[in-house]
Amino acid sequence: MNLSTTPPEQIQQPQKTKNHRRFRWYDFFIPLILTILALFVSIEVGLRIFYRLIPIQVCAADDIIGNYICQPYFVYDKPVRIGYRYQPGFKLEGMWDPANPYLAAAGDETRPTGRSDAFWYSFQTDEMGFPNYEYEWRDQYDIVVLGDSFTLPTAPRRWIETLGEKTGKTTLALGASSWSTLNEEEALKLYGLDKNPEWVLLMFFEGNDIINVAQYLERRDSGLSWKEYDMQNVPLSRRLLTPHLARFFWEKLFPPPQVEPQKYRYPVTVSTEVGEVQTVLKDIHLLPLSADYDTLARSDEFAAVKASILRMNEMVRAQNGRFLLVYIPSKEHVYWSRIWDPVDVNNILERTVTVTLSDGDHGSLQWEPKYLSYETFNANHNALERLMNDFSAENNIEFLNLTPVFWQETIRQGELYHYADPHWNQAGNDLAAEAIYEYMQNH
Repeated sequence: MNLSTTPPEQIQQPQKTKNHRRFRWYDFFIPLILTILALFVSIEVGLRIFYRLIPIQVCAADDIIGNYICQPYFVYDKPVRIGYRYQPGFKLEGMWDPANPYLAAAGDETRPTGRSDAFWYSFQTDEMGFPNYEYEWRDQYDIVVLGDSFTLPTAPRRWIETLGEKTGKTTLALGASSWSTLNEEEALKLYGLDKNPEWVLLMFFEGNDIINVAQYLERRDSGLSWKEYDMQNVPLSRRLLTPHLARFFWEKLFPPPQVEPQKYRYPVTVSTEVGEVQTVLKDIHLLPLSADYDTLARSDEFAAVKASILRMNEMVRAQNGRFLLVYIPSKEHVYWSRIWDPVDVNNILERTVTVTLSDGDHGSLQWEPKYLSYETFNANHNALERLMNDFSAENNIEFLNLTPVFWQETIRQGELYHYADPHWNQAGNDLAAEAIYEYMQNH
């Protein structure tokens, strides 16, 4: 056996070179960067598929996120006619809590109450992408309903189905969230008139319908689709969900220090014969209530609404149908005269605005955050209601104003709208169906 006689100290050992150390540095950071990138992509893609997992606070934080990531189930036409509708055959089920103040975009300004009005929510669309439970369309419908989110289910039983049962007539709802009168006119032309309805109901919501007219005209005249118009010049940071999500969780983990005590604007207290009702208002719905009669009457928006309603009335009558304009009051309007606490009243007034016209005595509606006095708001809050009533009377248009019946029944039985969401609860849905049914029976 031959043994090496080389002294151990002379045997060369492997050297850890600088190149090898540099390789180990990259070996650590490159996988780290790739992992972060993969996580980022997974979150972006995953939550776009499972969008119901996005916290509602994140959806409410940005209109782009709320409209196009949290609600990815719309189909957009180009050029704009109806603007958008739901995906055909879309179905959404699960627990929904209309007591969540983020539904009124007033989350941080609402005093925590622990209230929950959650119920099992079911929404589905037909073969054309409209909110009807019967998938396949019939050749003829007795009643066609045009409207915005008040055509959607906001309670376990929607008013449209109740109306159909009371009248024994078939119903077809043509509507989508935030539609305006002009969207609804196009829906009537494209999908409603050929059904030869006996009745066409146009649901006009005072909370935002006249404001949404301007949005419709801007998008229609641009030649873009609704989504393309809204996405113009939107930076990548707003289009990505991850930064909004990271900000949300960061503020949850490390809430910013409160320099002053949190001021809660909501809920406000409404006095009724059955006791006090707590509710959260939606600030944007105070805008049309802030404008005076003459400003609204001379606006481009109202001119467009008038012309659209006159055209629809003429089209329906030409087919020997009945056209009924149904005026839906906002919760802010119905509850205003029953809110007596001075702090509550001031909190509402601070969210009113001064409304003017872009060209002095005519033009489009514009506003600035200069809130109104109690006397001015009190005088203006029913101006749009009076304007629509006068317009209908002058043009011989059948008109059903739901404001008086909702005001009276609120005093008599309490809540008819959800606590935080601005739509009707089950009692409100039932009342609307009964009021429309009675009109049909008595006229």
